[in-house]
Amino acid sequence: MKWLKPYMPAYLRLALPAWICLLLEVLVDLSLPTLLASIVNEGVMQQDMQHVLRIGAYMLGLALLGSLTGQARNVLSTHASQNLGTKIRSDLFRKIQSMTLATARRFGTSSLITRLTNDVMQVQNLSYMLTRIFIRAPLLLIGGILMAFLLNPGMALLLLAILPLLALLITIRVKRGFPLFRKVQAAIDKVNSVVREFLAGVRVVKVFNRLDYERDRFDQANENLVGLSVKAARSMAAIQPLIFILMNGSIVLLLWIGGIRVNAGGAKVGDIMAFINYFLQILHAMTMMSMIFTAGVRAKTSLDRIGQVILEPAGMPENQNPLEPRRSGTIELDQVYYPYPGQVQPVLNGISLQITPGQTAALIGATGCGKTTLISLLGRFYDCDSGHVKVDGVDVRDLSLSDLRSRLSYVPQQSLLFTGTIEENLKWGYPDADEQDMARALNIAQAAEFVGRMPEGLQTRIGQGGVNLSGGQKQRICIARALVRQAPVLLLDDSTSAIDMETDQKLRAALKMHCRETTVVMIAQRIQSVMDADVIFVMNGGSIESSGTHRELLKTSGIYRDIFRSQMGLDIEGREVI
Repeated sequence: MKWLKPYMPAYLRLALPAWICLLLEVLVDLSLPTLLASIVNEGVMQQDMQHVLRIGAYMLGLALLGSLTGQARNVLSTHASQNLGTKIRSDLFRKIQSMTLATARRFGTSSLITRLTNDVMQVQNLSYMLTRIFIRAPLLLIGGILMAFLLNPGMALLLLAILPLLALLITIRVKRGFPLFRKVQAAIDKVNSVVREFLAGVRVVKVFNRLDYERDRFDQANENLVGLSVKAARSMAAIQPLIFILMNGSIVLLLWIGGIRVNAGGAKVGDIMAFINYFLQILHAMTMMSMIFTAGVRAKTSLDRIGQVILEPAGMPENQNPLEPRRSGTIELDQVYYPYPGQVQPVLNGISLQITPGQTAALIGATGCGKTTLISLLGRFYDCDSGHVKVDGVDVRDLSLSDLRSRLSYVPQQSLLFTGTIEENLKWGYPDADEQDMARALNIAQAAEFVGRMPEGLQTRIGQGGVNLSGGQKQRICIARALVRQAPVLLLDDSTSAIDMETDQKLRAALKMHCRETTVVMIAQRIQSVMDADVIFVMNGGSIESSGTHRELLKTSGIYRDIFRSQMGLDIEGREVI
C-alpha cells in the first residue's frame, strides 16, 4: 500500500476537519442517554417539571449541534473521497498511457478498464466510509463502554463477555470474503472483455450469424459473475444471523437483569434506560464496523489491483540527456534482433537497412514476417534486444520519446478515428493546423472530394471508430491526418488496403509530387502499391531477403517474382501467365 502515501496529504486536509465534526457528533450521541437518565431519575420520578424542561432543552440544543456537525461531516467526507478517487483515476490513466504495448497486453484492455472504473469506485467508497463511520464506530464503541461502566460497572462486565464473541464473528466473516471478492473482480474483467470483443466485431458476428454464440458467451461470463457474487455475498451473510442473534439475545439478557436490579432497588430506571441506549450504540458501532470490514475486503482487492498497475515499472526508459539532431528523415537499422515476450524465435532476425531523406521505401513479404514490428521499433513502441534503430542518425533510445514521435507520422494497419468532427480528427497530431494545411492533406489523400460532398464538410461528425464512413474513406482520412502533421517521416502500415486501385495510384502519385522531402516507409500486400517505390525491401522469416527497385527485384528475388506473378498474372517480361 506504499503507493497510497502520496495521496494522503490532500485526503487528510479534508478528512481531518470531517473527523473533528464526527468527534463532536459522537460526543453529542454519548451525552444524550445520560441526560435522558437525568430526566427520568430527577425529573419524572421526582415530578420536577422544571428539571425535565431544562434538561430537555439541553438535549434539543445538543441534537441540533449534532445535526449541523453531521451535515458538515457529510460534505467534507464527500469532497475528500471524490477528490481521492479523481486523483487515483487520473494517475492510473496516465500510468496506462505510459505503458509499453507489451505491458498493456499483459494486463488486458478489459482488466485495465475495470481497474480504472470499478476498482477506483470501490476505493472511493471505502474512503467515504473512513470519514463517515470508520472513525465514528470505534469512538462510539469505546465511549459507549466507558459510559456504561460509569453507570453500572456490574452490568458493564456483561459487555466484556459479549464483545469478543462479536469481534470473532466479524473476523471470520472478513477472512471468508476476501478471496471470493478477488474472484468477483476477475469475473467483472471477463464480462467486460466479452462485451468489448462483441462490440468491436459486431459486423462480423452478424454476418456469420453468431449472435447466439456471442449471447451464450456473455451468458456464461455473466452467470459466472452472478455465481461468484452470490457465493461471496452468501459467505459474508452466513455469519450475519449469528451476529444478530448474539446482539438481540444480549439486549434481552440486559433487560432481564436490569429489571431484577430495579425491583431489588439496586438500580434506577433512568440508569437502566441509559445503559440500554449505550448498549445499543455499542452494538450499532459493531454493526458499522462489520460493514466497514465488508467494504474493506472489496476495497483491499481493488487496492491490490490498482497497485499492480501503479507500481508497474515505467514504460520505455528515456535518456536523461537526450540528443536533438537535425530533422532530416534518415532511417537506419543495424543488425536488429527482436523477439516478442515469451517467444524464443526472434520476429526480426539481424535486420539491416538504410533509407535516405526523401526516399520512398516499401516493405513487402508474407504475413508474419515482421513488417509491422519493424515500423513499431521506429516509433519505439518496443525496444530491440540487440542492434541499433536510428532516426536522423541517432539511436532512438538517445532521443526523448516526445521528440522521436514528433519526427514521425503514422497510419496504422487498422484505421482508427476518434469521435468528433473530421476537422478535429485532422488536427489530432497538429492542433495548430489551418484550413490550408487540412485542404492540402485531404487533396493528397484523395479525400477532398467525398469530404466536400458531405453537407457539413469538415464539421461532419464521425461516429465512434468511424462507423458512419466506409473502409476506404476511413483510411484516406487517417492518411490525411498523418499528412497534416508534416513530419519528416511518414509510416504507412498497409494503409491503402481498402482503397480501390485507381484511387491508390492517384494517392501515390500525389505523395511523390507534394511530399518530396518526406521519407515514406510503406507496408503493402498489393504489389502495385510498391512498384513505384525508390527501394523495396523483401522480407522473409524476420530477415531481409533482398532489396532494390521493382525491376531489379524481378530479376534477383524469387520471392518478389512469385508475388508479382500471383497478383499480376504476368511474367517478368509482361507476358500473361497461364
